[in-house]
Amino acid sequence: MASGASARTRAAAAIGAALAGVLLAACGTTVAARPSIAGVPARSISIALSVVGCTLDDACVALGSSTTAAGLAATGEFSTPRSPWIPLRLPAVAAPSIDAVGCGGSTCLVGGGEPGGDLLWSFSATTHQVSVLSPPSGGGLVEAIGCTASVCALVDAGARSGVPRWSTSTDAGATWSTPAPLPLAPGDVVTSIACASASSCLLAARDAGRHVLVEGTANGGGTWATVAVPGRWVALSSLTCSATTCRGLARTRSESLIVRVRTGRTRWRSTVLTGPGTALACASSGPCVVVGGARGRPFLAVVTPGRAALEPRLRYVPGPLLGVACGSRRCAVIGDTTLLGVPSGLMTG
Repeated sequence: MASGASARTRAAAAIGAALAGVLLAACGTTVAARPSIAGVPARSISIALSVVGCTLDDACVALGSSTTAAGLAATGEFSTPRSPWIPLRLPAVAAPSIDAVGCGGSTCLVGGGEPGGDLLWSFSATTHQVSVLSPPSGGGLVEAIGCTASVCALVDAGARSGVPRWSTSTDAGATWSTPAPLPLAPGDVVTSIACASASSCLLAARDAGRHVLVEGTANGGGTWATVAVPGRWVALSSLTCSATTCRGLARTRSESLIVRVRTGRTRWRSTVLTGPGTALACASSGPCVVVGGARGRPFLAVVTPGRAALEPRLRYVPGPLLGVACGSRRCAVIGDTTLLGVPSGLMTG
């Protein structure tokens, strides 16, 4: 009798659950499906993409370079909120190294190196053209670029001293301030810079021992102050700053973290990610996107303050993701030979 009663109880429960499902469906209630994002192949499969940037008006550009691919030294594509990815015509350079990008209102600056010194290009979101700019004199390699709507900052390595140098431009890279040496040692590499305004900026670097270094300025690079970081960090990149807070992607030996520090403060707060992160970007509308991956698998998460991280299902993404950039309402993501767009609905919903 006990087993029969138990069976009837289970049957009644199943019928009740089914009826509840019918009632919920009749009321228009459905279980939300996990959103998905589909990648598209880049036009060049022989040259890996290395950098991606988005202007504040949501035009995005992705570029890469190779010194070994026969007949092609660099590749680039752009997209807008109303267009797919379209190939870019790039300046002819024999052996370029494209290592950095920074975007403002309607222009992206692309930096790296070429035989003889710095490489510096400008991408216009208005004309969709790439032009050659004159970099600060005496540089050997552009390491990092960070832009706001009104100013761009550039760090390159001094060709003779090897000490990273700081320069700024208020005319989209047409002219630059006299390069000033940073309070870093020869061989230190700047991994990221970000500015909240023309005067307030933060930079991350690593020394020869792979220790994380952070410096901040409140007067446009006139003076710098060291910002302490936890000793367990082994890398810090992808800095992004607002008027009140700077965020970045930190790595320890075992995990990836979204870290943040308030302007003028020294205490870092962190959020542990569920996957290995390589790059981070935050839209001006608020949410951040972190990308990465390991063991051949990609990782992407949309992180909104006060909400659980959203990890969309990724389709047609064959390997780990390398870079991400955000404009006002959209973000663009790159893998070696893959391009993705993060839908605005995921950035606002």
